[in-house]
Amino acid sequence: MKQIMHALLALFRLFPMKNIILFESMSGFQDNSKALFEEMIAQNLNQTYKLIWFVANPNDMKNRHDANVHFMKKSGITRKSLRYLYYNCVAKYCFYTHEVLGYRTDDKQIRFFLTHGTPLKDSRGCFGPTENHTYILSTSVFAAELRATSLLGGAQKMQVLGFPRNDAMFRDDEGTNQFLAKQDYEKLVVWLPTFKHINNSDRVDFKMDSEQDVSLMSPDFFHTLNDKLAETRTLLIIKFHPNQDLSFVSFTNLSHIKTFSNVEMLRERVDLYALLGKSDALITDFSSVYFDYLLLNKPIGFELGDILNYSSGRGFLVEEPLDYMPGKKIREEADFLHFIEQLVSNQDDYVLERAKLCIKMNLHHDNNSAKRILEFLGMDGAIA
Repeated sequence: MKQIMHALLALFRLFPMKNIILFESMSGFQDNSKALFEEMIAQNLNQTYKLIWFVANPNDMKNRHDANVHFMKKSGITRKSLRYLYYNCVAKYCFYTHEVLGYRTDDKQIRFFLTHGTPLKDSRGCFGPTENHTYILSTSVFAAELRATSLLGGAQKMQVLGFPRNDAMFRDDEGTNQFLAKQDYEKLVVWLPTFKHINNSDRVDFKMDSEQDVSLMSPDFFHTLNDKLAETRTLLIIKFHPNQDLSFVSFTNLSHIKTFSNVEMLRERVDLYALLGKSDALITDFSSVYFDYLLLNKPIGFELGDILNYSSGRGFLVEEPLDYMPGKKIREEADFLHFIEQLVSNQDDYVLERAKLCIKMNLHHDNNSAKRILEFLGMDGAIA
């Protein structure tokens, strides 16, 4: 089978380039790839290019009706797999956050690694060689240094243009607004737990598993937390990592705690970054999403109940990670409740610290990152 695939690739690479753009994201129809794609649609680039998304389940995308946009399955020994190889050899542009797209070898193809964020966690060894990419996206000079460290190279390919997904934090999104209009709350908190060790994965981010692979907080605590949220009319939305095994999640059907998987967000047409833009605070642990959230300068709570467990396992790219966490440190259940109380009373002790770190992590403080990428590539204005 491998010999046949290599023979097909050799053949397809002889074909001329076509006005085709490929997209991929491990998160599905999400993240930087989705935001850049939507800017292309807004600029009518789908009238010039054929846009192809590789997703896990194309049937989930039946509600999209953009002209000249196609959704295909990522892999499989089917006829579509031959099309997958073909498109990867003839596409003019490839945009991805995880799995490299583009198999051409003559340097005519643009392969743009949009990344999944700026790494604080030590992700060295998690990515392939940087020669696979034409360009690598970043948000600042310092962020580019962290990314180059994580990739073990590629500094000369970094382009500090900002993340397209951040644009959504400053814009209205119809699906997200419709979802929030059905909720009853005064304060909105979004919690994004980081990826941990799951039983059905060979990737080990933590030295030890926690009881439920989401938080070291007890399952019973979430009922106490829900009472506090109801008392203060605060809505907590928990968005899980795409790889999280949700069988470990024991807190569901609580009045003021809503949980989202990627599939559920797609079904509800909720954009994560538009949701962050509407939120009043973020809770995370080591997820780099908070570097993006700094652009809003809103309160951040860092759930660090297992930071020692993480430090002794995968670790971080910086020597003192706490120096890069300008917000309330949540190490036990009482800290979580206190964070909610401070939010409700509008007590915010980290405004200046967040602003200072934001300057270091984000060169651009606007909603034009997707436009900058298209301008950089000379694609704006539907120019083929």
